[in-house]
Amino acid sequence: MNRRSLVRGIQLVVALTLLSLGYQLYRSLRAEQSSFAPVLGSLRPAWLLVGAVLALQEGVCGGLRMFTLARVLTPQIKIRHGIVSEFVLMFVAGVTPGQVGAPISQVAVLVHGGMKVADVATAELMTAFCTVSFFLISALTILILRANHLLVLPKEAAPLDYFVGLSAGVFGTGLVCLVLCAAYPPLLQAIVRALSKVCSPIWQLIVRLVAKIPRFRKIADQAWARRGHLSNRLVGAVDHVHEGFGIYLRRGKLAVLAAFGLTFGFFCSRFAVTFFILKGLGLSTTPSTFVSVGPPIVQIILVQALLNFALYLSPTPGASGIAEVGSSALMKPWVHGIYQVPYLVLWRVLALFLCMFVGGIYVFRYLGTDVLEAEAKRAEDEQRAHDEARGADSDPRPPTARSSLEES
Repeated sequence: MNRRSLVRGIQLVVALTLLSLGYQLYRSLRAEQSSFAPVLGSLRPAWLLVGAVLALQEGVCGGLRMFTLARVLTPQIKIRHGIVSEFVLMFVAGVTPGQVGAPISQVAVLVHGGMKVADVATAELMTAFCTVSFFLISALTILILRANHLLVLPKEAAPLDYFVGLSAGVFGTGLVCLVLCAAYPPLLQAIVRALSKVCSPIWQLIVRLVAKIPRFRKIADQAWARRGHLSNRLVGAVDHVHEGFGIYLRRGKLAVLAAFGLTFGFFCSRFAVTFFILKGLGLSTTPSTFVSVGPPIVQIILVQALLNFALYLSPTPGASGIAEVGSSALMKPWVHGIYQVPYLVLWRVLALFLCMFVGGIYVFRYLGTDVLEAEAKRAEDEQRAHDEARGADSDPRPPTARSSLEES
């Protein structure tokens, strides 16, 4: 997660986004054969400003959620550390495929702010619990509405139903695992060990095949030397999650409740931005065809919640490409013709790039990628030492036997 990889991620996001917007522009001009003068004439900047302020609330609410959970474990943590960590997370999530770099970037910022890695990990698991619960509730709500024909989508958006079903399975499984961690860790640990035994032969076959390619032989050798490491870490993580839940059950119930509220707050803020973009473009917020029950802003939030599943599961950085195509299909009842491209540009700028830009300022100017990378490495080293210490403590052999074996 150094400067070079972040810059490459930014370049990839920009390239994919421009290609997607160029394709949409080509389709729009080919279909309408007209100018964008009516769009410029109907712009209402005041509504766009409201949308921008609302978009920034996603980072603020997410940061307050982290602060609320973190101060249960580290009372001296400051609000600005929580908010900065959220904006940095959004920046790194936007420039890395599948948002894989996001969690460690937030850990690095909070460690830089004075939290211990173990405390950050505990707070992170509670934020994950809140987010997973929100996604599961959203997925079930959308599936129920779709089953009862109370949420109707354009034909082009029908494939997004698969994302909702997949998300319900993924996040439902995640929630079950978290509950098992909290209630009875040995059961989940037994499941992890059983799955590792089933998957181990397949993984070893893949490593052997990769090792035959000279370019990847070194990586394959490292993977072979560390076989079993992932399953051991997962087994240890179950105990850590169990301990974390215990802390919040004893002295952080109100913090968790507040975190749930903030989770719904920042997602709804993100989804509602579209409502103000439509008003800023001078478009009607009432769909041209039936979409769902409820007032226009509720219908728009439901549609954006469905699109959000595709964004989170997208393999491309910042969901570039998928975001533009999916949004264009879902918003057809509101946006069509020459308004499609201006809408997509404003939606990408406000719903994603604005918070990413703020996070990028912190990364490159105030923190520096060297600081972020150093803190991330320190966090990983500290967590590794913690895991090794836990493994030594759980070793049933007497200390003398362990030490003599280690010396040999």
